[in-house]
Amino acid sequence: MTSAQSPRAPGAQPLAAGESLFEAPSYAEWGRGVLRVRDSGADVAMLWDSTIAEPTAALMDVVRNAFSPSVTSRYVSVFADGNRFAIEALAQRYGLATGQILTTTGATGALALTLKALVEPGDQVLVEQPGFDVLARQAREVGAVVGHVRRPAPDFRVDLDDLADRLTPRTRAVLITNLHNPSGARLTPAEIAAIAAVADRVGAVLVVDEVYADFAREAGDPPAATLAPNIVTVSSLTKVFGLFALKFGWLTADAGLLAKIRAAAPDGDIGISKLSHAVAAHVLEAPAPFEAHWTRTLAATRAPVARTAEALLRRGLLEGELQPYGCMYFPRVPGVDDTRALARRLFERHGVLVAPGEYFGAPGRLRIGFGADVQTVELGLARLAEGLAAER
Repeated sequence: MTSAQSPRAPGAQPLAAGESLFEAPSYAEWGRGVLRVRDSGADVAMLWDSTIAEPTAALMDVVRNAFSPSVTSRYVSVFADGNRFAIEALAQRYGLATGQILTTTGATGALALTLKALVEPGDQVLVEQPGFDVLARQAREVGAVVGHVRRPAPDFRVDLDDLADRLTPRTRAVLITNLHNPSGARLTPAEIAAIAAVADRVGAVLVVDEVYADFAREAGDPPAATLAPNIVTVSSLTKVFGLFALKFGWLTADAGLLAKIRAAAPDGDIGISKLSHAVAAHVLEAPAPFEAHWTRTLAATRAPVARTAEALLRRGLLEGELQPYGCMYFPRVPGVDDTRALARRLFERHGVLVAPGEYFGAPGRLRIGFGADVQTVELGLARLAEGLAAER
């Protein structure tokens, strides 16, 4: 074992920067606390991030080339209709018509516009569980009554019977992710179309967050919005490309549904940046360096995660298979119901940060993220294995 992989020294003290970390009421607040721990310089291995680390050098090259010696032609108005070059590049990449695309400030901006158009106060929105808590929070912010639809382990497929039982005449939307956050499970186009058909029984729209979908691009799946007229796809450059700084997202839908979303927000997403969306246009027109970055990252990190998972499964310290795509692993910890407390002990005693399943509605599980550099991931895996063995 190299020094970079060595477990934390025995007897290490709890880290002051994270004293209140596991008291955070939501995953978003927990994540902000994690960033404070990271920025404090504390001796802690981050094994939580499901976003690919920013390809800073490639991003700098794009910006430098776009704005020197003259300003790029992609630096155009984004008022109402968005950056036309970015929209054209998205259309080409995903096999869409330009009129099917509306650009936004990230996937959360796209989801907000969609829910504003679809939901009135008191309407029902069904959100997958386990799931990313931001989806439910966005629905509550427009006055929705939030219910849940099950995605049970081990395969985390949507339970269609459960969905049908939970629909009401006031169900306006069903929110899911693909790849699934937190498990990384992939739904096939046929499965997504089946979910949309069930939702359509009460005139509900299926909203599919596809921020992780490009990890499975080799499968050849089209955007979910192309599968049925009652589906909206939202996505961004944040997770797979690691370009959170650009705040570039989009939504796509059938012409009639998109017209309804546009009518509810005639100025579009007024928060989008002319500058960052010009850069996004260049990224989308020449994505090879960014594709290479995430591909290299996962080629380096997925193998040690798979080896460690296999070893921990053999020893009975974890249960649940690693999904074939993406940079998330969501195993169950046998005999442990309170994984928030477990994650706290792993942090304080063993210097490794993993996300407790409670933040995704699945106590007893841990979400392990491996989008960082391989040295960080390997260190985190070594400390996790040590910590789980000690806890048992």
